[in-house]
Amino acid sequence: MQAPERVPWSELGGDMIAMWGRPGGKAQPEHVEITGQTGSGKTYLLTALLQERALLRGSSEILLATKKQDATLELLGWPVVDTWQELQRYRWATFWPRTAAKGTARKEYHRKKIQELLDELWQEDANIVLAFDEVGYVESLSKEIRETVRMYWREGRSQGITVIAMKQRPVGVVRDQHSETRWKFVFPPADHADMRRFAELLGPPREWEPVLQSLDQENHEFVVRSNEKNEAYISWIDYPIEPIAAQSKEAQDAERKPGPGGLYGQKRPARPR
Repeated sequence: MQAPERVPWSELGGDMIAMWGRPGGKAQPEHVEITGQTGSGKTYLLTALLQERALLRGSSEILLATKKQDATLELLGWPVVDTWQELQRYRWATFWPRTAAKGTARKEYHRKKIQELLDELWQEDANIVLAFDEVGYVESLSKEIRETVRMYWREGRSQGITVIAMKQRPVGVVRDQHSETRWKFVFPPADHADMRRFAELLGPPREWEPVLQSLDQENHEFVVRSNEKNEAYISWIDYPIEPIAAQSKEAQDAERKPGPGGLYGQKRPARPR
């Protein structure tokens, strides 16, 4: 197999975002998975995907954050909420239920908040992009949530829901994540013993292991592959992620129209570059 071409995200990203969600030229949700070790750059990539999708199409987007803190997620500059009522005010927002509780109490707090969110979002013609900062942790909260996430993977497209899920390793998640995703972003694993499993996400391991081994980890390179187009590239985010004024809480509050809220009818911002 010929090695994928290396193209910086500033050149590749626009074309990828334009194709994402339009298989065969028709609008249809396409799920995405991002796999990579801690510190690989996958969160930075996620913020780039969300920003560019919002700029190009004005898509309604929700980032579900579960970490205690994450400076990279904060680069979006989006309003941070932790209730369904607040979330409905915005087209772009980070749903981030935070608590000082620890251990099982913290997980129970997250379970209640996240189950409520997933139940409320599941509606006809939802037309949203839902991104999980760590889908494995979300699925571990309860059997009910795990089954709900599986439903999102298998049936979300019929509701107009696009799922983006990040995971540190391609194990321990529902198999639907791998079978239902049409776009895969894979960073090289920290442990060489995981190389085969990471390579399997892209295709025959014998072909893809050498590609993953060739990635420059210091430059946070990753492989992006589209199942629809059967194309793959090596890329990296080559520009700084900065908040976009039009996506800020203040801008969204100023432009919010009367009615059901920001998820349904925000104005599309002008592209700043």
